[in-house]
Amino acid sequence: MSTDSPSERAKRFAGSVLPVTEWLPAYDRSWLRTDLVAGITVAAAVIPEGLAYASLAGLPPQTGLYAALMGAATYVFFASSRQVLLGPTSALAILLLAGVGPIADGSELSYPALVTVTTVLVGVIAVAARVFRLGHLVSFISGSVLTGFSTGAALYIISTQLGKLLGISGSEGTFFERVWFVLVNLNEAQAATVAVGLISIALLLLGERYVPRLPTALVVVLLAIVASSVLNFQAWGVEIVGELPGGLPSLTVPSIPSIPVLGALFPVAFALFLLSYVEGIGAVQTFARRNGYRADPDQELLADGVGNVAAGLFGGFVVGGSMSRSALNDSMGGKSQVVSAVMALVLVVVLLFLTGLFTTLPDATLGAIVAVAALGLVDVAGMERLRSVSRSEFVIASAALLGVLAVGIVWGVFIGVGLSLLHTISLASSPKTEVLGRIPDTDHFVNLGSYPEAVEDPGVLVYRVDAGLFYANTNVVREDLEARVEGRDSPLDLVVFDLSSSPIVDFAGAEFLGELRSDLASRGIDLRVAGANAQVTELLAAAGLDGELGGVREDERIASAIDRWRREEEEETS
Repeated sequence: MSTDSPSERAKRFAGSVLPVTEWLPAYDRSWLRTDLVAGITVAAAVIPEGLAYASLAGLPPQTGLYAALMGAATYVFFASSRQVLLGPTSALAILLLAGVGPIADGSELSYPALVTVTTVLVGVIAVAARVFRLGHLVSFISGSVLTGFSTGAALYIISTQLGKLLGISGSEGTFFERVWFVLVNLNEAQAATVAVGLISIALLLLGERYVPRLPTALVVVLLAIVASSVLNFQAWGVEIVGELPGGLPSLTVPSIPSIPVLGALFPVAFALFLLSYVEGIGAVQTFARRNGYRADPDQELLADGVGNVAAGLFGGFVVGGSMSRSALNDSMGGKSQVVSAVMALVLVVVLLFLTGLFTTLPDATLGAIVAVAALGLVDVAGMERLRSVSRSEFVIASAALLGVLAVGIVWGVFIGVGLSLLHTISLASSPKTEVLGRIPDTDHFVNLGSYPEAVEDPGVLVYRVDAGLFYANTNVVREDLEARVEGRDSPLDLVVFDLSSSPIVDFAGAEFLGELRSDLASRGIDLRVAGANAQVTELLAAAGLDGELGGVREDERIASAIDRWRREEEEETS
């Protein structure tokens, strides 16, 4: 029974839910200057990106600022990461539009109302995953899926901005449908819009190349606003953002849609949750390793969940961890989530006093910001590395990429994740197996195929499976072991099943070992196990196999198991 006082238990609980209660009292004040600079710099980047990503999601521009504000304001309290920043991303925005847009066409609720419901649903799914501590399970989604998805999503995102950059309206559908529509309607391109788009892209690329620490997107936005005001771009046919409502977002209680609509939204919300969390946890782990601390995947689920619920309830849309903004924060020397707090304060000032500044901002400039940001998601080097290292994972990445381009973002996510899980199951159900031999004059056993100098003990077969022993692979293992036993040229008296590479054995695996012992005994062959960990040892004892296998000892070495068997044989014959 715990002897902690109620206050100590409350403090420990608060620390487990709100990491800010632990790191803020220990905050090193020497970090404050760099955190302030990093926060202002990142805010300068997130303002134009927020406006652009809202447009990408088919929502009013100010909703991107609301999403960024609520993501930053909540992440301060719940994050286990010190460098990652929570907010809207291009991939989440386009997945939101692609998933919720078609559902809104046949719904009694408007598209913005369904976005609110979906965003809150994403948060609820993330919090539920935290309750069941699924942080590590979600991160099992293959990196190859993300490589293919990010590349496909980048191309799809760029295709959605072609009309905005060229002044051509009406393109919709998949990547191929959008590109084809633009190609056959190039004669409708608006010259002034094309010029604004191309100049914006050129300035963004030059800024990234030569002054990477400068908030280039904000500089380009301000230049475009000045040029638009002075030259009256609207009179030249260039579309502009228009009036943005000022003030902070207000609480919006979502309307509950009908059961069929809610059922249609759930897979979209689940896909958004997967993308939001997997993108974010990749950034969290990257910067935790780089800065020498540990982050908590389960805590990040809670942070992601609370951030999305807040974004949904206060006029925003789905948020996630941003790799690009987190990298900018890290490069500026950001040390803590004080950066998120500073960013939130800057966004509050902008929403209260500066929204009028963006009235004449050209849509083409926002399209350029989205397109250039999407270019950073294209991972040609990653695809090439997969192709040269693992053909199967390259196929998975290519399927995710083509799925995004051919059938859309939502199905691209599920195709990639589904193939990744099937690949994982395939690897686990068809594990590598090997026969071991002893290094002469030692008690060390190694793979015979890799070490020609190793030799087998007379009458003994040492067998190992490089995977857990569970229901999905016991039949494959049984057939492989039986083939090896039957293929022996010399008499066999003992099989030692080395479990040192099988950290997990389920009930089906235990039953398999019991049946194997009986089958081998009918041929006059004994079965022993070696290398069983504590969990496996307890399971075999509970299944009544301890005695049948000659006494299973935790972490017993192969040589010891063989020696024990020989002593018992000598005792029986003496």
